[in-house]
Amino acid sequence: MRHMKFFLLLTAMVIVSHAVAIDIKFLKKERVVIDGITYQVNKKKHSATVVKGQEDYTGDVVIPEKIDKDSTTLYVEAIANEAFEDCVALTSVDIPRTVTAIGSQAFKGCSSLTHISLPQGLTELSSETFRDCTSLAEVTLPDGLRSMEDGVFTGCKSLETITLPSGIDKLPASLFEGCSNLTYVSLPAGIRRIGEKAFSECSSMETINLPVGVKYIDDEAFMGCVSLTYFSLPASVSVMSDGLLRDCASLRRINISNSVKEIESNAMRGCTSLDSLHLPNSVKEIGSSALEGCSSLRVIQLPAGLKEIPSGMLRECSSLQSLTLPLPLKTIGNGAMQGCATLESITLPAALKSIGSNAFDRCANLMSVHASSVIPVKISSNTFSKSTEKEGTLYVRQSAYNAYTQDKQWRRFLNIVKE
Repeated sequence: MRHMKFFLLLTAMVIVSHAVAIDIKFLKKERVVIDGITYQVNKKKHSATVVKGQEDYTGDVVIPEKIDKDSTTLYVEAIANEAFEDCVALTSVDIPRTVTAIGSQAFKGCSSLTHISLPQGLTELSSETFRDCTSLAEVTLPDGLRSMEDGVFTGCKSLETITLPSGIDKLPASLFEGCSNLTYVSLPAGIRRIGEKAFSECSSMETINLPVGVKYIDDEAFMGCVSLTYFSLPASVSVMSDGLLRDCASLRRINISNSVKEIESNAMRGCTSLDSLHLPNSVKEIGSSALEGCSSLRVIQLPAGLKEIPSGMLRECSSLQSLTLPLPLKTIGNGAMQGCATLESITLPAALKSIGSNAFDRCANLMSVHASSVIPVKISSNTFSKSTEKEGTLYVRQSAYNAYTQDKQWRRFLNIVKE
């Protein structure tokens, strides 16, 4: 009897063990490999998703519209996240019309992929879908595409031209960042927003035509577009964002419409070919270093109502020959005109209250400073360079002469003259 109980217990354990083994085997069957392509299958929905295989996909891959499993037809409807990621020997992929979803980073790092045509049923592209596909030269986007996530084509260095479908109304962040051979992009009329770094480091792009309806252009959207020669902000844009045109070294002309109210920090920093610039009176605020390093800038017209020139705004604008400061100006920030080596004369408006340290440092040719205020403007011991203080002339109103000659900082000027 005792032996019989032991036998029954052992038999039960074997049955349970076998049942568990069946479950595990069943789970493994959820993934199948057919003709070298690995799929995750869903029998209930009669669907299959292409997933990453045990080995990298290589050569020319043709994804079928449907597969058969256990006498069940399954339609291939999706490509999973990272399915083809870093398949460096993959040269082409034929995606069937049944596919309506492609996951993030699905083809990231496929450095030998040269062209791809996406199915018409696809309405969205996930983040970094084709990131660092460095040989990708031709992309056909479906007419029904409505949205794209960040970095879809980041680092696609061989991509030269692309046409975006009419349903796209926003360019996500880093969409074409680092596409160094991109020369032409056809943007649909419905675009309303251009995301951060969308075209950053597109070093071959010489022109870009922005639709009139664009309202927002985010930070550094065109930073490092070193071949860009002309740029015009649409009339619907009110803010020139941080670093928008930074280091666009060939940019000679910038058209800023009178809809712009604010120019943020570094907006045009390093535009070394910019010769002249008109800032409309609509601009009320300018950020630090907005024009720093614009070494070819000779002439600039500042907004009539501007009250502050921030730190570093015109630093190293070494070709600046003249500068008329707005009458309402109250503050000049640290290093604002530092290194403006060809600036010869400056008139400080009567409303000015303070000038920061190094504001006119290394302005080697600044020999005439005209102070309009009867009350000495607050400055520091290094606001002006020594050459200006020792060799230049400070012109003051007759009624303010004593105040300036007795001021601790202003009396550093050896030549103070009444005018």
